Amino acid sequence: MSSENHAEENESEPLTMSSLIQRLETTLSSTPCGIEGIDSEDDQVGTIGTLNRDYMTNRRDWYGAALDYWDDTDATVDGMLGGFAQLSPSDLAASRRFLQHLQDAVQPDLRFEVACECGAGIGRVTKGMFLPLNFARCDIVEVSAELISQSPDYIGDLASRCKFYCTGLQDFAPKPSTYDVIWVQWCIGYLTDVDCVRFLERMGASLREGGVVVIKDNSCESDAFVLDRDDSSVTRSLDYLLALADMAGLRVVCQKMQGED
Repeated sequence: MSSENHAEENESEPLTMSSLIQRLETTLSSTPCGIEGIDSEDDQVGTIGTLNRDYMTNRRDWYGAALDYWDDTDATVDGMLGGFAQLSPSDLAASRRFLQHLQDAVQPDLRFEVACECGAGIGRVTKGMFLPLNFARCDIVEVSAELISQSPDYIGDLASRCKFYCTGLQDFAPKPSTYDVIWVQWCIGYLTDVDCVRFLERMGASLREGGVVVIKDNSCESDAFVLDRDDSSVTRSLDYLLALADMAGLRVVCQKMQGED
């Protein structure tokens, strides 16, 4: 995704939970997945409005549960991938092909110079993709102090080319025109809907000319969302996620399912 200037629209219509719910439910009511979702036990949760009002209003509880979950996770690739470390090589290879495709065929002015890995854990994507692609600098953003403290040792000698930020994505606010690539993998679901839009707005503003925000995540195929009550995360339908990105003023330049290449 690349940035698209919606500044005038955002200034005239300040984002509130009520306005966000109205826009999302209006946009998504006619999509295949609709506006109703379930939890990870297949119990009904209700609509997107219910999700926001009943679960996402108390930001302290929402983000506290996620932090507790990740603080208790092993600082290893296996920990980062929920016990599926064997998937990391193929995942990184697919990500690299996608990023190279963006530069070669979609966004020819995209530079491989400054990257940001969001929700990075120990920096798996930085070590496995950005640094081998010879990015000059990689910023690693991770809310868990337990995980990010292990990142320099995990990355090794090339950690000197990295900067480390221990903060949640809901609070991460880089300077404008900073990054060529912002990578958001398997972590967008930890943001509330309002914070997701605001995060994506800030990320769009922090892109350099030709830069991209890459969101790589799972999506729902038959429900609007699936809520995980244990770690306060939500898996959204693709239409749901794209609606949030559109509200943030981002424009989709390329979209692929892993394995399609």
